[in-house]
Amino acid sequence: MKILHITAIGFLKPKSGVPAVLKALVEEQNKIQGVEARCVSLRSGVDEIDSIYFDELLEGDERSYISKFGPDIAIFHSFFYVKFIKLSRVLCEYNIPFVVEPHGSFGHMAMQKGWLKKKIAILTLFRPLLKKSTGYIYTNSAELEDSIFKKKNIVVIPNGVYENIINKSSIKSDRESPIFYYLGRYDIHHKGLDYLLSALSILDSRKQEVCVNFYGIGSDEEINYIREHIKGFMYVKAFEKGPIYDKEKENALEEANIMLLTSRFEGSPIAILDSLSYGNPCLVTPGTNVADELVNHKIGWKTQLNANQIADTIIRAKKEYQEDMEGYYQRSKVHVLDNYLWSNIAKYAVLEYDNFIKIYKDERRRNSY
Repeated sequence: MKILHITAIGFLKPKSGVPAVLKALVEEQNKIQGVEARCVSLRSGVDEIDSIYFDELLEGDERSYISKFGPDIAIFHSFFYVKFIKLSRVLCEYNIPFVVEPHGSFGHMAMQKGWLKKKIAILTLFRPLLKKSTGYIYTNSAELEDSIFKKKNIVVIPNGVYENIINKSSIKSDRESPIFYYLGRYDIHHKGLDYLLSALSILDSRKQEVCVNFYGIGSDEEINYIREHIKGFMYVKAFEKGPIYDKEKENALEEANIMLLTSRFEGSPIAILDSLSYGNPCLVTPGTNVADELVNHKIGWKTQLNANQIADTIIRAKKEYQEDMEGYYQRSKVHVLDNYLWSNIAKYAVLEYDNFIKIYKDERRRNSY
């Protein structure tokens, strides 16, 4: 089977988000016998991704690339990129089925951001892409339920983690108070950092001693927003530490205890899986799409997107973690080990792709009569 993954996301930050997911998925699928998987970028070069399976597709080369590679199926990752439209037409010309994996962009909250432009685009430019796709792929059941678009053929294929990361991290050192942390883009609105910072202000006013590290990348305005909000705290010890990668990231997650992610909306945040891999439970909002899963498996805490509730939940998480630190550590690692290994997810995805191909062929056969 030949699989073509398609993205228009830039690779300036290839070690996080959708770029990291695509690299892991493509590399694991190429380890499967009889499978050849590639990923094309329609927006930027691929040098930063550092993978032999990634290609840059220049404007006007769509037909020659598709003809040469000859994929059995294509997957569009994310959605609102005009460059997807031309390539989808080429795939239709070559009778190649394609599916859409929106990575959270079909959710209600995500659609509200620039909703008028998106509504017009859906009714015009993107209508054929939605109509002619064989199906949709969601990364978890919460993302599926929150989607404004429904289709007959839908599957859930989660993101994953590598087994070596889960196995090599060690038990947390005992300390008087757990270290909370945020890891991700400093997108104040999307990631709900406005509410999180307000919650920390509430905790400080209550004289609650909490330690929080912020790791991420953002514009000067976003970085200054965070620094201005945390600089006056007396009891909350909050630090903006910038981006971390590779060994520095490993060390930080080894030392930390509880991740904070108060997003308004997400697809399936890879940062959550990374944190669980290091034995770190997570405090999250419903917008992350993993809140109920974490609570049900006793590896996290759920809070509404409300500053007072976030503050209350941080206090509760601190207390409950201190009472069962090793339990949270072990349960977190076991959960990702049992459910989210990239090697298993890559194989499962190939099986689902094969089903999409069969569905496409059956529909063409019926329409030909």
